[in-house]
Amino acid sequence: MRLTTDQIRLIAAFESVTGVLAKDCIFDNRNAVFVVDENLVGKAVGKGGQNVKKLQNLLGRRVEVIGYADDPVRFLKNIFHPAHILAVNVIDKNGKKIARIHMDKESRRVFERRIEAKMKIAKTLAKRYFNIDNVVVM
Repeated sequence: MRLTTDQIRLIAAFESVTGVLAKDCIFDNRNAVFVVDENLVGKAVGKGGQNVKKLQNLLGRRVEVIGYADDPVRFLKNIFHPAHILAVNVIDKNGKKIARIHMDKESRRVFERRIEAKMKIAKTLAKRYFNIDNVVVM
């Protein structure tokens, strides 16, 4: 995986503020998503979210921290946290890997406005780390 100059700049700022090594970063004009070891998410976020708030002010973007896991099911659950995920199934359909995320109705209702953004993040990261071609929320 190759990082762009902008990704390196954002990761350097993240590491400077949090003291946590970022594994990856994806971003657009309004958001920056950092992937860290799942055991370091709390440290990266900081007490009361103070590190995320500092980063948002510094970068001028909404910041999100996601815990990386070697298991695609656990990683996808981390992406959609704090939604209540009932199950994640990774299936092979016509030579393509598809992850089906079964979310309870209450979480789906709460996440309704943010589900598109989460889906974009999930699709990008699932493809990058696990060669999963598509992610579907059911």
